[in-house]
Amino acid sequence: MLNALNLYRLTIVRGIQQFATYRTNIFSNVASALFMLGARFALWMALFATGNAGDTTLTETMTYFVVMDILMVWTTSNFGDRIGGDIRSGDISIALTRPRTYHFQLLAGLHSGAVISTLTHSLPVFIAAILFIGILPPVSAGAFVVFLLSAVLGGVIYILVDLVISYSAFWLMDYWYTSWYRRTLFTLFGGTMLPIWFYPEWLRVISSVLPFQFALFVPLEVYLGRIYGSDLLYTIGMQIFWIGVLFVIERLVWRRVQHKMVVQGG
Repeated sequence: MLNALNLYRLTIVRGIQQFATYRTNIFSNVASALFMLGARFALWMALFATGNAGDTTLTETMTYFVVMDILMVWTTSNFGDRIGGDIRSGDISIALTRPRTYHFQLLAGLHSGAVISTLTHSLPVFIAAILFIGILPPVSAGAFVVFLLSAVLGGVIYILVDLVISYSAFWLMDYWYTSWYRRTLFTLFGGTMLPIWFYPEWLRVISSVLPFQFALFVPLEVYLGRIYGSDLLYTIGMQIFWIGVLFVIERLVWRRVQHKMVVQGG
């Protein structure tokens, strides 16, 4: 266990060192993050000026996106590019024979990038939003604790969905489409581009029976106090349910992946 944690720490440190080698990476990340915050604020301010924003406020909406940026850094993955690249280069055979599991390597790489993105993206956006825009704090300490739990469960859901989609690269021998499908599913049904409370009723109904909104949208509703009381238990229960379903699917597909590699001699 200690060896695994030490390797995990070293992987993250090495990733940070590689990124920090070029200072322009840091400056460009900070600049682009602040530019996107300003552009998003201007667009939503124009929308709210029309009076067609429903029962929400500009501050609540901006809080939604600022907190989502922080969550996405730590909970959203893009394993398709890594898996597809390993398959194309042939490095997958080496990765699978290393002491640590392939999934451990994927997660270590994800969180290495998360530390970098937190420092160069999420933190500057968060500070700028507090100083110049204003964002809402959690509605209560209890709600914040439930939010953290829900955010962790949501991250697991996102990763499981991403893994299942990314495994398709083993059969199709290409991977450019995996990030597109993942991004589209979470954009359309998960509220990553537009909060689901702005959706038409028919699209809200469809989103409610799919796992995607439970990754990011639902934890943010907990943060904002839109989900409270007994509904919190239902929310956590549904997240655990979807984790169970997706975990079974992921294990079944991974077993087929291993069988395919053994048959092909990979």
